[in-house]
Amino acid sequence: MTEPTRIPDRIFNALVDGRLSARVERETREALETDPQGSERAATWQRQSEALHAALAPIAREPLPLSMMLKLRHDKPVAWHRDSTLWTYIGVFVAGIAVGLALDLAMPTLRALIGI
Repeated sequence: MTEPTRIPDRIFNALVDGRLSARVERETREALETDPQGSERAATWQRQSEALHAALAPIAREPLPLSMMLKLRHDKPVAWHRDSTLWTYIGVFVAGIAVGLALDLAMPTLRALIGI
């Protein structure tokens, strides 16, 4: 007789939370049909999840305090910051091209001065 496959905790978590793909959920439930300990474990986790949701639901429905709302609003990035960063990159790129062209044009003169 083969021993039932032990289902990892992450799969149990996803099963209880309803976050498994249809295929993986089907395979997991099929594996649990032949594993009484695993089935009991899954049922226990499900009851625990339901109890936690019931206990914490009122807190989750509470509105955020005004101080937190203002803090979140204040922490939003300023739009000009993104634009200035983009223009900085463009400026550095253009400056690099200009320096490269200037060196390319000046190279014959520099070679003559150095004696290469």
